[in-house]
Amino acid sequence: MAYAQIIEFDVDLDTHIRIGEAVGDEPIQGLIVHAGGASDRGVYSLDVWESKDAAERFLSERLMPAVEAMGLADGPPLSVQDYELPYVVRGSTGERAPH
Repeated sequence: MAYAQIIEFDVDLDTHIRIGEAVGDEPIQGLIVHAGGASDRGVYSLDVWESKDAAERFLSERLMPAVEAMGLADGPPLSVQDYELPYVVRGSTGERAPH
């Protein structure tokens, strides 16, 4: 089943972009879409994944090592919202697929 997370971080948008650059250009397995933008308290990140396992694997294997290497692993995110998504429409193909 597809899975989404909206996470708010206490960093600015430039730092959010630098974190993405530190993660690298290698394809992110299981990621359907990533988007981010400024919030009232920092920056939010919206990720839609093929599964919760894919999200957790990315977090432990790619994101946290990049954040730690940048010296930014000081504390938890400001907020985290998780959603299971039993229905996904993929825009480029118009495909409607339950997961």
